[in-house]
Amino acid sequence: MDRDNNEIDEGTDYVGYKEAFNLISSNVTTVGVEEMTLLLSAGRIAAEDIVAEVSYPSTDVSLKDGFAVKSADVENASVREPVRLRVTGSVYAGLKREGEVKIGKAIKVCSGATIPRGADAVVSGELCEEISPDEVLVRADAGKGRNILRTGGEVKAGATIVRKGERLLPGYLGLAAAAGINKVSVFRRPEVAVVGVGDEVVAPGEYLHPGQLYASNLVTMEAWLASFNIACNASVVKDNEKAIEQELLKYLPRIDVILTSGGAWGSERDLVIGSLNKLGWREIFHHVRMGPGKGIAFGLREEKPVFCLPGGPASNEMAFLQLALPGILLMGGDIRHPLQSVLARLTEDVKSRHRAWTEFKDAVLSCDTSGNYTVKLYRNRSRLQAIASANSLICVPEGKESLSSGEIIPVQILAPRLDDV
Repeated sequence: MDRDNNEIDEGTDYVGYKEAFNLISSNVTTVGVEEMTLLLSAGRIAAEDIVAEVSYPSTDVSLKDGFAVKSADVENASVREPVRLRVTGSVYAGLKREGEVKIGKAIKVCSGATIPRGADAVVSGELCEEISPDEVLVRADAGKGRNILRTGGEVKAGATIVRKGERLLPGYLGLAAAAGINKVSVFRRPEVAVVGVGDEVVAPGEYLHPGQLYASNLVTMEAWLASFNIACNASVVKDNEKAIEQELLKYLPRIDVILTSGGAWGSERDLVIGSLNKLGWREIFHHVRMGPGKGIAFGLREEKPVFCLPGGPASNEMAFLQLALPGILLMGGDIRHPLQSVLARLTEDVKSRHRAWTEFKDAVLSCDTSGNYTVKLYRNRSRLQAIASANSLICVPEGKESLSSGEIIPVQILAPRLDDV
């Protein structure tokens, strides 16, 4: 695992954060398409438009328990002057429509029942009084179409329910089921390998010798990936170029993207990057004007993305969240940033260490009873405590030296973004 390097220089030979983000976006591709049942596809990204196969409802149906009538028969009905109609039958949901409503007549219907022939309105049962099995007093008028859901009123055959690239939320899936759809085509989620590099790094659960440390970075990244339901393989390898090369070769044939942690900065640069060079990768960039996380490298090996992340916890987390994770999600068809942003009022001045850099700072986001957000810096010298306890991130973008107290700024929430807000 390599060290955090907190020195900020101009980094004129580094790429900017936005440039790095765009280079990743333009060099990763979706990893395929698969067909899934509606239930299993929840949360996935549609790989093609989902189009209704049938209309719902398939016929005009009642929205109320009550009586199907001719609207003209009850146009003057009121509590004081109810209209008496003869009941000639009843219709229940799911059963074949029978009977016809004629002048002066009514048919009893339940919610979801097919509207009988001749009826053009339904009077709710609470506005009626059944004085016998064959007669009803109607105490309210009902204009044409009242309490009737027309054929295709929810969705018409041929209508687009979800467009390609949109997330399949439960409500859409229910609508798709109503429209006669059982399976949908979705983008496949990428499979990821995470490789920790360092003689001092020990996989969780193994014996810890003096001077060694557990691979917390791997667990943090695996947990983030798991929160997006992305399959992950993880392993630890020593600071040995040949061992690193063999570990990468083990994963490359069967996974979609590789993340390495450690060995990506300073004197250790040749270990991971050198191994990748020998394997014939194409380096897209190495070093970004971003703090923390500047030591990240990105490239392709046989068109498979490889992200080389710094080993220091703070640098590793930021490089992963701001660059690697968005790229991985994009491979599954998800174009959104994984962290949702909200607007919050800054309660203190925040300074950047260099205006040529993009800087992310751990923060604490609060919300009052009126739904107004405020944000302040999280202060704790422990890097792991900050990763565990800070609930948000403040970004001082490239080109700005500071943010001022009282400003309304976008703040990233440190939780998986799974909704469509």
